[in-house]
Amino acid sequence: MKKIMLASALLCGSALAITGCQSTIGQLKTGNPLSQPVLKSTIMTVDGNDEEVGQVYLRPVDGGVQVYGKLMNMQPGKTVALHIHETGSCANMGKAAGGHFNPDNKPHSNPDDMNGHAGDLPNLTANENGVATINYVNKKISAAEAGKYSVNRLAFIVHAGADDYTSQPSGASGDRIACGIIEKN
Repeated sequence: MKKIMLASALLCGSALAITGCQSTIGQLKTGNPLSQPVLKSTIMTVDGNDEEVGQVYLRPVDGGVQVYGKLMNMQPGKTVALHIHETGSCANMGKAAGGHFNPDNKPHSNPDDMNGHAGDLPNLTANENGVATINYVNKKISAAEAGKYSVNRLAFIVHAGADDYTSQPSGASGDRIACGIIEKN
């Protein structure tokens, strides 16, 4: 009887240890369905090579929408701007995505400024392995399927440079180098 209980305890302990080692994505697929990402975007280069550079996910959280993910194969130490743009097209080297998502016609600003564009996001800096991550709660957008602040079917744009958060209308962040349509997960 003691051997059966010991074996059961070891199996349960092993199962708990394994689930603790899941990836972030694996953890998001378990538990409360409200915590799962409801939107995602695969970011691709716009130079004609269509190479994947990353994935970004969105999910509703208290106080806004969590925007999280990573960009890969970047120049180590390079800082780039990531914005949500107003249309869901990456055609014409990302130019078809239009301007920043701005449903309230506010000026471009720092992403934490509630009087700035809804599509403004923090700059991302690549680490020594060329990976840049984002984990930011945007209080000005919605992950709903539709509505004035919904970003469903809009586009993420990665710019060649950093956003200065002051220049109008888009922060002087340079050319569009990658794009991804935001879609239901």
